[in-house]
Amino acid sequence: MKRWRGLKELVRDAVHHGSRAIERVQKETARRPFAIVEAIPELRTPAAIVHTVHDVAVTTTHWTIRGVNDVVSVALDLVI
Repeated sequence: MKRWRGLKELVRDAVHHGSRAIERVQKETARRPFAIVEAIPELRTPAAIVHTVHDVAVTTTHWTIRGVNDVVSVALDLVI
């Protein structure tokens, strides 16, 4: 049982840290094109709004992934 719990924790941590890393890369990758479009005066406001929506969507998606990961971890604790 100890090995199963250890494996479960390893997978949980991998998903958690992987999700954080991917979230960071997605936001950093999108930041450059948004900065270019936001530099155009006529597009600054709409681009900033889309940028904010994008970042919120990415954050929410990864928050959900980590939340489901935690719920599955707790469920596996009960099963093991």
